[in-house]
Amino acid sequence: MRRSDQPTRELAIERLDGEHRADDRDRVVVENPLELRARGTPVATIMRTPGADLELVRGLLHAEGLAARAHQVDADAIELDLDPAAFAGRGLLASAACGVCGRVAIADLERRAREVRSDVVLPRQVLARMPAALRSAQSVFAATGGLHAAGLFTTDGVLVAAREDVGRHNAVDKVVGWALDAGLDPARHVLFLSGRAGYELVQKAVMLGVPVVASVSAPSSLAIELAERFGLALVGFVRENRANIYAHGWRIA
Repeated sequence: MRRSDQPTRELAIERLDGEHRADDRDRVVVENPLELRARGTPVATIMRTPGADLELVRGLLHAEGLAARAHQVDADAIELDLDPAAFAGRGLLASAACGVCGRVAIADLERRAREVRSDVVLPRQVLARMPAALRSAQSVFAATGGLHAAGLFTTDGVLVAAREDVGRHNAVDKVVGWALDAGLDPARHVLFLSGRAGYELVQKAVMLGVPVVASVSAPSSLAIELAERFGLALVGFVRENRANIYAHGWRIA
């Protein structure tokens, strides 16, 4: 896994366009963790696209009512001249604590999750129908235009659950909660997203055990690395008969 201080990275992908399938290259947005240290003590990790890190931290601290001198230790860490106790009880900053680099993030997930062993292969015609099916289930979005959605589909393309929320992570959590309560077999289902497929969303899919994650938008670099490691097909820009496959393309027929 190669860390980067650049906002984008070029990767090999497969492009689907109708019945045509070809190897290609694509640029994806980089998603890396940035660790905050208060006088040497790690206090939070922020998933972000590299660039303007000090501005990001200053803005985040300002929103929390905190002020501190900050300097960038390296590409992965910022040191704050602030008592670590100032972060006690601040769930906003303490969340998403997945380590100080992508390798640690994946190693942490490996302790809690297993590789998806499902033999599911999804026909591209089924995949192509999912954006419209999810969109038709977004009643609140239709009224407001302001929500993300996540849907759980069978491998035949039947939408079994759809949830909306202002936060895309929340929408996925709602679908996962429904699936756990329903007792269905996640290894025979597909998670479809209405927005960008970031690291944390793929992490949630890994924990659930679905073999395919697809989205109408782009994945991040770390999301792709997670999908590769844990056996998930990751598909982006699903629009009618077009799509980009970023990981485990054998799962898309």
